Amino acid sequence: MPYPFGSPPVEVVRDAAFASPSEGILSLDVYLPVGGRDGDGGARRALVVLLHGGGWRAGDKADLRDAAFALAERRFACAVPNFRGSDEATFPAQIRDVKAAIRWCRANADALGVDPERIAAFGPSTGAHLAVLAALSADDPRFAPDPAHVSDAVSEASDALAAAVGVAGLYNFEHTPERAELAAFLGGSRSDAPERYELASPSSHLGGGPPILLLHGADDDVVPAMASELFYDGLEEADVEAECVVADGVGHDVLGEQFEWAVDWTEGFLDRHLR
Repeated sequence: MPYPFGSPPVEVVRDAAFASPSEGILSLDVYLPVGGRDGDGGARRALVVLLHGGGWRAGDKADLRDAAFALAERRFACAVPNFRGSDEATFPAQIRDVKAAIRWCRANADALGVDPERIAAFGPSTGAHLAVLAALSADDPRFAPDPAHVSDAVSEASDALAAAVGVAGLYNFEHTPERAELAAFLGGSRSDAPERYELASPSSHLGGGPPILLLHGADDDVVPAMASELFYDGLEEADVEAECVVADGVGHDVLGEQFEWAVDWTEGFLDRHLR
């Protein structure tokens, strides 16, 4: 039955704590389509973990409020976590926080009314890097959250993903020009910490993974579209199911410039792989 105002209502639960590193408690917001399940008596919903951008330092979960509402209105449950910035802790703290959020969602799947086997990640800019890295490194002990920072249920859960969407992301750090935000994130220059540049690069984790969608703007002057196109080639060579779509006339802020385009592509991709 159609909803009177064109989209279903969304319940928002804010500031659910999922990890407590020494820098402070981390929380996430949950966006749930009212009704709990996909249709009367239907299957549990798929869930999307949305990861904000901001150069691994700035940004906040509130930045993806509109994207979370848009996906929830399309009947996906959404979780939007905060994670430590590079001014608080260097890599791999950020991916460990992301993994803790994914595990929290899986550990709380019953309470959320979601399917623990249908969890995806989505992110713009540096959030795209973290979403794709998480997808390609399922249950990698090097990125596992510190058991002292999470509950036993979260520590014991899997952080495997069923799909990922990266928007205007950078996926290979070994050959990218030196950047101040990248050095801050990785704790030094490439010559200072070459092993961190390799470990943090999604391109170094192409041993398999779930389907991945890469979206990019052709006029991106922060991260050239070629970053997604070359990474897509690597995914195909590694037999990882992938799609890459480049939008003409769009810059780095894809969500700001072409919000509906990005959400529509994301919805279609997640429909094919999660529902």
